[in-house]
Amino acid sequence: MNKWIRIACAALAFIVNGQLPTTQAQDRSAMFTAGRGEASREVRPRAPLTEEEMVELRKRELLLDFDAETSLDRGETIHPELMNTAKDNTIGVRYEEREAYLRILRLAQEVPLRRQERFAAQIRERREGSPAYRQRKPEDFPQFVDLFTNPDLYRGRLVTLHGVLRKLTKFDVGRNSLEIDQAYEGWVYTPDSQGNPTVVVFTSKDERLPVNGDIQEEVRFTGYFFKMYGYDAQDTARKAPLILAGEVEYFPHPYQAVYHRINVGWYYVVTLAFLIGCYMVWQTNRREMPPRPAPQVEPDFNHFPPREHPASDPFHPHTITETQDS
Repeated sequence: MNKWIRIACAALAFIVNGQLPTTQAQDRSAMFTAGRGEASREVRPRAPLTEEEMVELRKRELLLDFDAETSLDRGETIHPELMNTAKDNTIGVRYEEREAYLRILRLAQEVPLRRQERFAAQIRERREGSPAYRQRKPEDFPQFVDLFTNPDLYRGRLVTLHGVLRKLTKFDVGRNSLEIDQAYEGWVYTPDSQGNPTVVVFTSKDERLPVNGDIQEEVRFTGYFFKMYGYDAQDTARKAPLILAGEVEYFPHPYQAVYHRINVGWYYVVTLAFLIGCYMVWQTNRREMPPRPAPQVEPDFNHFPPREHPASDPFHPHTITETQDS
């Protein structure tokens, strides 16, 4: 009797709730459903993204919808999220780095140069107090060497360099929302760089500074370290620090005319002077040559063939001017 009562109650509960009332059955059903759901999630392929979703994902990757400030400390450093897009040892500036690249260029224009130099000096003072450079004088601090060997310490920070500008080019930045149309790229060699360049990109140039591929001009600049910039050299791929600055300070020298190209007329003057000098030396040596000695015995041309060296007859003595036939 009790058996039929339990069956009737179970049927009534199933009709009312739509599920089995047995706790064990529910647990087994839940376990089975959960396992099947996990398996289905692992096996089921991911649905492809729509075009709108791909555009939004690309925008987030390129920081096109980045609403935060480029710097959170009034220009001393760059926002970490911006710097995360920069990748060292890559050739040129990648498309993914373009947004951060342009934002830092705009910030370098807006922050006053004196404030940038003050921030750069503070970072340098902290580095000068490190054990590696504590014994050096402040003027002997190898700024390029420390930047080249410790790029992570300078990431998004300001640095000041002083050296010789060997190449300067002008280029179009391209379409952007920050109203940066053109910029300049210079290759600078510092005294401690050992022949390795520093690439500086800036937007404001002194009118006296020439744009040329072969120059030697003294400059000084302060800018934000962006990344280790890869470039193709003659032997292999190399890297150089990439600094983004607002302007470059130019030091024209009064002896700059020494580097001007020599006039072609001077080559003709020097050549003519060399030929005149050679002629004068030849004439002097010619006058000082000793005269050729005269022959001691003159040949006799009255007989044929003449005796070039007449000899006297031992039986008939005569003078040296007498001659005989052969």
